[in-house]
Amino acid sequence: MQKKKIGNVPLYYPDGAETSEAALEEEDRQLLEIVQTCKEQEYHDEITSRKNWTIMYQLAESRANIIEWLQLPPQAKVLELGAGCGTITSALLKKGAAVTCLEEKYAYCSINAQRHREATEQSLTIYAASLEQCEAELDSDYDVVTAIGLPLTEDRTGQLLRRIYAHLKPQGVLILTIKNKFGLKYWAGNKEPYTHRYFAGLENDGIRLYSPGRMRRLLTETGFGYQQTYYPYPDERFALNIYSDRYLPKKGDMNYNIANYEDDRILLFDEQKVFDSIIEEGQFPFFANACLFLAGKGQTQKEQKDVYIRYATDRSRAFAVCTQMTDRYVQKRALYTEGAAHIAHMKEACEQLGRQYAAIPKLQFNRCESGTDADGNVYARFERLDAQALSEQVEQAVLADDMQDVFQILQTLIQIIRNGGNHVPFEMTDGFRNVFGTLSDADALQQTVCSSVSDIDLILPNILVDKDGVWHVIDYEWTFFFPVPQNFIIYRTLFFLNHENPQKEELSMQRLLAAADIPQEEAAVYAQMEPAFQQYVTGECVPYREMVNLLERRFFNMVQLKEDYDRLAAQNELLKGKGIWKAARKIKKKLTGN
Repeated sequence: MQKKKIGNVPLYYPDGAETSEAALEEEDRQLLEIVQTCKEQEYHDEITSRKNWTIMYQLAESRANIIEWLQLPPQAKVLELGAGCGTITSALLKKGAAVTCLEEKYAYCSINAQRHREATEQSLTIYAASLEQCEAELDSDYDVVTAIGLPLTEDRTGQLLRRIYAHLKPQGVLILTIKNKFGLKYWAGNKEPYTHRYFAGLENDGIRLYSPGRMRRLLTETGFGYQQTYYPYPDERFALNIYSDRYLPKKGDMNYNIANYEDDRILLFDEQKVFDSIIEEGQFPFFANACLFLAGKGQTQKEQKDVYIRYATDRSRAFAVCTQMTDRYVQKRALYTEGAAHIAHMKEACEQLGRQYAAIPKLQFNRCESGTDADGNVYARFERLDAQALSEQVEQAVLADDMQDVFQILQTLIQIIRNGGNHVPFEMTDGFRNVFGTLSDADALQQTVCSSVSDIDLILPNILVDKDGVWHVIDYEWTFFFPVPQNFIIYRTLFFLNHENPQKEELSMQRLLAAADIPQEEAAVYAQMEPAFQQYVTGECVPYREMVNLLERRFFNMVQLKEDYDRLAAQNELLKGKGIWKAARKIKKKLTGN
């Protein structure tokens, strides 16, 4: 092995490896330019401006969501397989780990080293080689081995796992991801990721992907007796939600399915509706798009407490948060130092809202505790309640076509919001302008009743109902201490309810607004406030949801295409019957002479 240093980072590579920057491919050249000239917090802007899938995959911070939430041993010794350009490496270094990276592509190793050139030699070592090539150089006492995003194929995975097993200490943990061959997105029309063909994985045509069950069996066969399984969604690449067998998704949760960043796709059915059916049947683990395994040598290991993780990263850095749920509590923490004030604000919001609604015993605000964890992250912690979301009650009533029950729940919520104390007149404060902008028709709000403390996210999913009928508000992240019309809070609930039931005539916005006694001209102002608020939350951050469009990926709705084809075929038959095609041929002959 040859050695060179890039900054403080030692990089080892085989004799004869191409190390010249002049030999870099164009995408690699762009990646190197970005890590040489930009800070990590600037990568997002580069990704959205350059509109390149490889650059997005190699540099997007949200790729590290798959492990960012995990608790590692103090100063963990980590072996990272398939490190690429170092996004997972970055997350491991931030956790205080000492990382040895393996990546077969030299250009990516060089980019990784440039990206972390200020790391110490003791904290980061990189090998531009496979595990087989440099195995003699590696230790046998790693606390953690990561195998994230590797193309795990039947011909080599068993051997790979045995090699990994040999390098783990007795209480060490393997962190492994797979693309589930039976993931719903492959049935719905996404291409298989390695052959780039439709249904190839399902048909075992080419590279054979693993199912969760087969990977569990293989882990057991290769000595990994301890296993925990998680299900990242929409998949393992840019996980926004991470479920577990102890906390599986509920109907309506699977609403981010157009995520074909790497290629065009077809669309055979509505994935959200099919996911809802799968969840209802208890089959989600089989059809999850990807799996994350935590595996250890012994039958017992130190178990990760988290049962569910949610990332809100399509926001400005001041509001980006991670929500982690355990069996006992729910915790929100800031992902960046800029978000510390936002998290700390929640405790004050809880106290002020509790005082404002103290006269309404039916409504309680889930108590908030705040603090700083071992990694220096500011957090807000809430009790996990065993209760049903109000949105689930409404959904059940809608499915049963019991509109009376739906409107009874809505009226109760409306009365609570309007009967809350501290009524104040509307005032266009600087705080209001900062969040909701300068409204074109603010005069329509002059006669509205406002609350001095306003939880504008007092919506159905954020209220849980216990067995005694008490309503518990579990999320008051978006609480403001300036006058906001109470009707705007009500409007948001109605807006989201209508959005989730667009075909239900009884839940049209016109009928909902009439039931809430909100005039149309007032609602028009609230329709301006909502996108302004969303802009306030995202800031200059372009959500990755937009990258499908920025990358100009297309999806073809096969049901719609078939309907269009049938309609055109029927029109053609009609035209043939009227002899128009014969006339058209005569006109063409006159114009062209043919």
